[in-house]
Amino acid sequence: MNLDSDFSGRRAILDLLKKRVLDLKDGYRQNVALLGGRHVGKTAILRHFLFNLDEENVTPVYLDLENKDFPFILRKFIGSLLYNYSKNKQLPLHQDVPLLIETTKKLIPHTVQVIGEIYKNFQSRKLTTCFLGLLALPEIFTNETGHACVLVLDEFQGLEALAIPNAFQHLGKKIMTQKKCLYIVSSSYPRAAEEIFSEKLSLLFGNFEILHVDAFDLEMSRQFIHAKLRNIRMGEALRHFLIDFTAGYPLYLSLLCEELAILSAVHKQDEIFVPVLTQAVENTLFHPWGVIGRHFELIVSELSLAKGRRLMQSLLISLANDKYRIAEICDDLGLAKNHVTPKLNRLVEEGIILKNGNYHYFKDKLFRYWIKYVFQQRLRSLEIDPGSQGRQFKEEFNRLVESFKVSSRKDVSSRIVELLNCFDNEAFNLNGRRYKLPIFREIVPLKFKNEQGNYFDVIRASTADNSWFIVLKDENFGEAEVNTVLAETRKTGHKPERCLIISLKDLDENMRLKALQERFWIWSEKEINTLLTLFNKPYII
Repeated sequence: MNLDSDFSGRRAILDLLKKRVLDLKDGYRQNVALLGGRHVGKTAILRHFLFNLDEENVTPVYLDLENKDFPFILRKFIGSLLYNYSKNKQLPLHQDVPLLIETTKKLIPHTVQVIGEIYKNFQSRKLTTCFLGLLALPEIFTNETGHACVLVLDEFQGLEALAIPNAFQHLGKKIMTQKKCLYIVSSSYPRAAEEIFSEKLSLLFGNFEILHVDAFDLEMSRQFIHAKLRNIRMGEALRHFLIDFTAGYPLYLSLLCEELAILSAVHKQDEIFVPVLTQAVENTLFHPWGVIGRHFELIVSELSLAKGRRLMQSLLISLANDKYRIAEICDDLGLAKNHVTPKLNRLVEEGIILKNGNYHYFKDKLFRYWIKYVFQQRLRSLEIDPGSQGRQFKEEFNRLVESFKVSSRKDVSSRIVELLNCFDNEAFNLNGRRYKLPIFREIVPLKFKNEQGNYFDVIRASTADNSWFIVLKDENFGEAEVNTVLAETRKTGHKPERCLIISLKDLDENMRLKALQERFWIWSEKEINTLLTLFNKPYII
């Protein structure tokens, strides 16, 4: 399989990173930050970008800073710099840093001399001086070689754990002065990263261009599954279920598709049916040695290291069982708010849980599923026989698949009505805007007729004292239909509280401007999927 097929949905990001390198060679520097949750593929993007970076006189340095100590960072920084310089110059390549120093010292004597001083400071336990020497190294190297340097700091917030006083302030000063060094950073904690940018780096020059990396959208997920399974067929309903089940996370899609490919070969089938998908999910998610299940075990273990281990596990289970508000969680656990809130805040800080209004919910749908149907069952089950537990898991999974198929057969209007019935007078943030979603007493599907005599679907949702008119945008919906909605709402004699367009595809720009001028709300796939996740409903695909 073509390596690029795994990155078809990331081409815009990869192209921009490449452009930033070419700009650097031309004397213009724009640093870049990739921000997004865990397991959305940031590291894969960076590694793929570096693997395919073949620019003359450009030396990359890659550092993974997550849970790494100072000796590791020291060796990796220097080793990566010398290794990639040697590769560029077609010198002998070594994995051992002293050998790399030996083979490069004649070409870059000043850089090697500074590296020697850095190591002396490290051996003398002068860690801050050593750290400052590392930060200065790219500038010394670029001045001596004429090369540009691309310094990639994966999970860059990990610098904070090194206990180097004012580490980010020191880094900020170097970023501003090192004009031949392009900095590319990533973080799985966007809020923490943005605080670092605004409060600790405080850059006057060299500010970061922020790229938000999300899980695959529906179309990207389809392409990814097709590329991974290649000649193995999979029905549309099951393919859509897999997208919803994984929420488009590249890691989970990749691991499940690999397992499906193995099972297809074992069973000599060229098409995936429910039994094979069930087996793949059981192998990867349910079995203690399954790669996804083991990954989730490690997350729970890491979260449970501190005092209050049992409370953290109970809190995760409560959230997985649809307890969204703090009051509901406290009632479920039989604990006071002051015991629950710190743990809940930690889950939010770790990016495990999202807080939206008064709701707390799992960011990762598959992790929530594992907590509810694997982890919780293991803790609570009285059945010792693992075979019995496995059968129970399969039965539950098959019910989930069937439920998804039933939902998928409903028209979009019915799915939206079900969603509207979930609103309970809460306020939520959707794609950067705050929306108050009332309790609707009556929800009625309607048909409006446009000037050409064609009908389109509208939903009237009524509260105690007002109404919303909700339009489900299809390919025929345009400016004329916006005018029709306005004309029809005037006939009611009461101005509606809100007119809303729900569009799962891109809107025509003229129609968008017209709708916004008339104070319509517009919800896209992103807003709808956020609400569906909040209320634990499958995506509309």
